[in-house]
Amino acid sequence: MDYICTWICTDAVGEESIYPQTGEKSSGKRHQDIYWRCILLFFATSKRFNKSQKHVLFSNTKVIPQLDGREVLKALSDLDVEIIYTEFKYKTPKGYFNMFQNQFYEFSILEYIVENNKNPADQYLILDSDCIFTKGVESLFSHAKPDGFVSFEDGCTTDLVIHGLSRKDMKLLYEDLLGEQIDHIPGYHLGEFFLASVRNINTIFSDFQQLWPELLRRHRENLPKFNEEAQTLSYLYFKNNFKASEDKTFLKRIWTNPVFYRNVEKTDLDVAIWHLPAEKTYGLSALYQDLILKESQYGLGISNDSYLGKVKTLLGIPELNTLSFLRYYLFSYYRAVSKRLKKHTQAS
Repeated sequence: MDYICTWICTDAVGEESIYPQTGEKSSGKRHQDIYWRCILLFFATSKRFNKSQKHVLFSNTKVIPQLDGREVLKALSDLDVEIIYTEFKYKTPKGYFNMFQNQFYEFSILEYIVENNKNPADQYLILDSDCIFTKGVESLFSHAKPDGFVSFEDGCTTDLVIHGLSRKDMKLLYEDLLGEQIDHIPGYHLGEFFLASVRNINTIFSDFQQLWPELLRRHRENLPKFNEEAQTLSYLYFKNNFKASEDKTFLKRIWTNPVFYRNVEKTDLDVAIWHLPAEKTYGLSALYQDLILKESQYGLGISNDSYLGKVKTLLGIPELNTLSFLRYYLFSYYRAVSKRLKKHTQAS
């Protein structure tokens, strides 16, 4: 069985961390509702193309909200999504890192799979919820099957610091952890994508269980450590000689904002999974309004051509239209003004 999964890990009051793309307090309803909308869109776009795979939502909360006049629980049931609750066991302590602290929830997901699925050949595709599908991923699972693993690397330079570490920094940390010299600078795997067989998930999680106490010790002693799950997984992949794929047709992290950074290409239309981290409050929100709220059956009743037309127009891929540009510009202006007003209020 092949599984297509996403997850939500909500922060409690007093346990917040920074999520720059939403601009909201992570324990608040407005922040969390952004992710619930992405989740419904994620499954609606996957179910359009992926009929034979099982769809699963992992969650650390049993409180499933009402959203935009719709019961999210019923919507997930309509989309034939299984909801699996699992506790967030691997919380980093205060001061460990100030951003994306819930990313280590992925290891609670892997622990659940290890404990509950004894079929070594089953494969789990776990994606961030701000991904959508533009075609089926049967070929992706087939690509992964021989080794029970597929991953992709960020094309960043060796000196670029991402979440506190560069690839050169990671090399030194790898050498320290492994107790041996490495003859090359390792790659940095994309954290929004995970695909492995149950057999390999057992290996990855077993190694993580050994690593986790060491990460906490390093934090206490103010030593270099992995600050998020992508750095941690990159190390675990390296340790087990799991290689990244060079195939560019399965996944792309697409930055779409014309004001700050845009890496959109015409070939993006050939990519099956679009990760759109800057679109949670822009294009994905507009696509949610169109598909989930306006169309019947979560948009599943419209043709694929009509669906892809909406996707291209509302997300501005591959060509940015006037409406998309104005949406970016006006929302960027609104957020800047809101921040100034908040600072002025706090200072008063």
